[in-house]
Amino acid sequence: MPRAKIQKKATHVDMTAMCDVAFLLLTFFILAAQFKPSSAVEVITPNSVSNKHAPEMNYFTVTIDKDNNVYVDMWQTLKAPILKEVGELTNMQFSPADIKAFENTEFVGLPLSQLKQYDALSAEQKDKVKLPGIPYDSTNNQLLTWITAAVKASEGKQTSFLIRGDNATKYTTFKKVLDAFQKNDIYKYNLMTNAEEVPEGSELWKKNMRRIRSGEKPE
Repeated sequence: MPRAKIQKKATHVDMTAMCDVAFLLLTFFILAAQFKPSSAVEVITPNSVSNKHAPEMNYFTVTIDKDNNVYVDMWQTLKAPILKEVGELTNMQFSPADIKAFENTEFVGLPLSQLKQYDALSAEQKDKVKLPGIPYDSTNNQLLTWITAAVKASEGKQTSFLIRGDNATKYTTFKKVLDAFQKNDIYKYNLMTNAEEVPEGSELWKKNMRRIRSGEKPE
């Protein structure tokens, strides 16, 4: 008896629809993602043993580099309110175009008298400018102005105040930054450090192990 022949079918699978879905998902995630802005300057922060991470939204950060220059950067939605408060404190006029340009600037690192001119530059031009830092001496403490503006703009909002300093930062500079916060009655702020793993066998490690065994979160 002759054996029945099984008809061979093509194994080709049309992947056109799957590719369309993949590209749509990729496009969505690229457009919806909010990338963290680059830091004002490169600093080497001190090491610390901590499981806590700095907040990535609604923040106002003061950065101190190794040359003791001071910069500030802030969460995107806080930029316009803070700049308006700066205008109120200094009697400076900022037009809608000035505010828009400021919103496109990643950080502040120069005197207020040069702010509008700097904000009007293109991104490529800004990269070529070496910023001198914000004045913070006793005769021209513009850092205090920025922090005061941030406090006023943050009323009724959950804002995190951060300090990010280099290992080589002098204590006198760090103290002036703290003084500017304290003059605004801000005593709660986060110091940004380079987090390390808790050394195994240390007292903190033992304490965390006990907390884990009891169902609690480690410190």
